[in-house]
Amino acid sequence: MNELKGLILAAGRGTRLLPLTSRRTKPLLPLAGQPLIAYPLQKLMLSGITEIGIVAGDNEAELRQGLANVPAHLAFVRQSEPLGLAHAVNAARGYTGDSDFVLMFCDNIFSEPLCFALAEWEVVRRRAPDTAALIHVIECADPRAFGVAVVDGDGAVLEMEEKPAQPKSNLAVVGIDFLTPVIYDAIARIKPSARGELEITDALAELVRMGHRVQARRLTGFWFDTGTFGDLTAALQPVMDEFGAYGTASSHPGCTLAGPVGIGRYSRVENCELTGPVIIGTNCQVTGSRLGPYTVVGNGCAIDNCTLSDCEVYAGTEIAGVTDSRAILDGDLRVDESTPPGT
Repeated sequence: MNELKGLILAAGRGTRLLPLTSRRTKPLLPLAGQPLIAYPLQKLMLSGITEIGIVAGDNEAELRQGLANVPAHLAFVRQSEPLGLAHAVNAARGYTGDSDFVLMFCDNIFSEPLCFALAEWEVVRRRAPDTAALIHVIECADPRAFGVAVVDGDGAVLEMEEKPAQPKSNLAVVGIDFLTPVIYDAIARIKPSARGELEITDALAELVRMGHRVQARRLTGFWFDTGTFGDLTAALQPVMDEFGAYGTASSHPGCTLAGPVGIGRYSRVENCELTGPVIIGTNCQVTGSRLGPYTVVGNGCAIDNCTLSDCEVYAGTEIAGVTDSRAILDGDLRVDESTPPGT
């Protein structure tokens, strides 16, 4: 078996996250102070996978700049048009070649270490060399918005369907797939869905119809598909708890600090009450404010006389006299879980 590569799909335009994505590409939207794409990148690198392809579209230049300092071997693959996830995977055929690879989505955030699944993949490939894919599933009360898998008692996938109106199981398919090159044969056999896209769920289902074994693995811990404002705000707390880096905040004039608090270099914080978890980036000015719990302030922000909890403030934002909760603040923009998608 050749060295395993990583492949992250990052070409999506993020229309459901407009107007946030009118200012930066979706993979670089911040969550708990890091761009969304940083989370799958870290999962891959921590499992020892450093050859990683990034499937990009019109956002390639922005991604190249945003990921310039990532300590991995990144190869950017261009998807000519946004014609579906399977179409995006097919664009990377020349990159992955004869290697098995791990497919991940730039906006899927999960807590379980990827090395657990990697170890299982290696065992499965040794014991059942005809296995073409290892997918991940979670139990979901209403899986109609996802791909849905029907699985037997040994974990073998019997059927898969994309966004079914009447799901045959409660197992939603999440975007963490270990794949062999035979996936490209399956993609070549499928047709566009009703929405005109080549669906990766359809390609995986085609593997089963071709007689290949597709194994399902249940993901543990949390998982978020951060495709909406509600997803982003809901993910902030668990992501800060799981991945937040706080260090030791030094004393600041007139401030009271409780819980984990991280304050970046060259930031001036005065006369504030900080109730962690709180992260304040570099070169910020925060005065007379109550922040936290679960609040992140990006680099270069100016905040005066504000009360914020469960909020993410994007870099460069300047606000004064604002009281808010469970919201994202980006300059003059404000969104929360009730904001209509694509506004």
